Amino acid sequence: MDIFKITFNVFPKLETKRFILREVKQQDLNEIYEIYSNEEAVRYQQTEPMESMEQAQKAVHSFLNGYKRFIRWCIADKDYDKVIGLITLHTFDNWNSKAELGCMLNKNYWKRNIMSEAAQKVIEYAFEVIELHRIEAIIHPENIASNKLVMKLGFEKEGFKKQSAYNRGTDKFEDRLIYGLIKTNDNSAL
Repeated sequence: MDIFKITFNVFPKLETKRFILREVKQQDLNEIYEIYSNEEAVRYQQTEPMESMEQAQKAVHSFLNGYKRFIRWCIADKDYDKVIGLITLHTFDNWNSKAELGCMLNKNYWKRNIMSEAAQKVIEYAFEVIELHRIEAIIHPENIASNKLVMKLGFEKEGFKKQSAYNRGTDKFEDRLIYGLIKTNDNSAL
């Protein structure tokens, strides 16, 4: 199966109970800046906080042009279409039928089960539509919220990579935990 031929024809719009998962738009610029300019929010993202709207514009441009290599959904509130976070399937490996899951949430919306709701829909899409066999999450050991999230979603901790990720924000090589989720009959209907 060729994941790329199946997946990347049209950007996949998804819907949960409270949110629309959709492609980024130019008018999302302020919300993207709000998410990525918060030092706490980008702490484990291997980047520095944004300092200008120009950086946000470059990010939006990158997100729009990145489709075909990754799928980065904006998590938008159904009532106001305000972007409050992003969730991504990236690092697609066609041969091994796998991808990585990543997420980012506006700090003002933490601890509301938003990412859990969005991630369940993305996992369902990955297993049912793309027909991936495996999804991985590579997470900083101190990122307690993300570590709890993937465990709640059924991922299993599989390993530890010492100093495997360079973080421009800290100017250090950092450790990462490896989690994996295999497609089964149990999780295909998340």
